[in-house]
Amino acid sequence: MFKKLSLIGCIGALAISSVSGQALSCSQITSLADEYFNSTVVTNMVCISYYESSWNPQAVNPSGATGLWQIMEDHCQGLCQGICTDQQSLFDPDTNAKCAVVVLEAQGYDAWTTYADGDCDNWSGCSSASGSNTGTNSGSNSGSNSGSNSGSNSGSNSGSNSGSNSGNSGSQTGQNTGTGTGSGSNNY
Repeated sequence: MFKKLSLIGCIGALAISSVSGQALSCSQITSLADEYFNSTVVTNMVCISYYESSWNPQAVNPSGATGLWQIMEDHCQGLCQGICTDQQSLFDPDTNAKCAVVVLEAQGYDAWTTYADGDCDNWSGCSSASGSNTGTNSGSNSGSNSGSNSGSNSGSNSGSNSGSNSGNSGSQTGQNTGTGTGSGSNNY
């Protein structure tokens, strides 16, 4: 009986874990940005969040930057004092957005390396987040794709892509759970 309950508890914990790490949709992140940022910066802040966290509120990079806009925990005791208390509080999308507003006002867009590196130069909104993969994939890819592509692909592909891509051309959006063969490039 105990083993059955333990197994059920583990399955429940895994289900909660996968839900809590789910990325926001473009409409959800845009709505959040509209709520907290001046309308003149919403598009840039949506782009920054896309490249920084793939719109995943649970994202943490090796330096400790956390949440949608990859806010450093140190900001909770400095710039964002009274908004956040620790790294855990930065996982909350509203808290992360409030702190990102303060960071933007204090440091400007260059506080985010993705913006400073020009990743948002050609961003045109939600359509920029879903690229198409022309040609065919070489090898196989399963699970979520976050981070950057290397090799013959140019640019970075962060976010999660779903569906499968096989054959000579097609578009790929959401979470990639299929396999394909060949070679191609991502066009964003």
